[in-house]
Amino acid sequence: MKKNMPCLWMLSFLMASNFALAAPAQKPGEETGFKLLNELVILLDRAGQGSIDTNAVNTSVLGLAKELKTARDAKRVDALFAVRYSRLLSALRQALLTDPELLYWPMYRFSMIDFIEERTGRMPDWDKLLFVVNDHGGSGVGLAMLVEAVMSEVVSLHVHLETLERRPVILQEYLERMQKARGPGK
Repeated sequence: MKKNMPCLWMLSFLMASNFALAAPAQKPGEETGFKLLNELVILLDRAGQGSIDTNAVNTSVLGLAKELKTARDAKRVDALFAVRYSRLLSALRQALLTDPELLYWPMYRFSMIDFIEERTGRMPDWDKLLFVVNDHGGSGVGLAMLVEAVMSEVVSLHVHLETLERRPVILQEYLERMQKARGPGK
């Protein structure tokens, strides 16, 4: 009986998780998550072309944060999307932050480096990062340092939205494979 306890615990946990995964990310006919991603990419493009100043980008990031909060509260996006999209907005805002005294940089530098490494698979060059920080006039790492990591997360979130309905089926397939690998009666 004790041998089956971890399995029963795992199955009950996964089934509880299955309920959360099965919750629709968006109401039928709405594409809130895709709209938020699209607006973010347009903002990045405008910022990269220099057709918008830093204050306007910052204001737009805050606007996207408000849209996200409204969508999350109305359950038009799922919790995982909301957390990851919010992290994207945070990274962008930090990239734009000016801090000539470098007071903020020590508090979030490793988070920013981890974000870049997690999304690109590569550690950013420390010397280049410090040059950008110092050249930027503050703690902001600049959009150029983040664009690859941000776009990787945008693609990942897009795939997340596209596959949300299939997740319970995928989970069930893994559970069945696990049970089959264990053999009968185990």
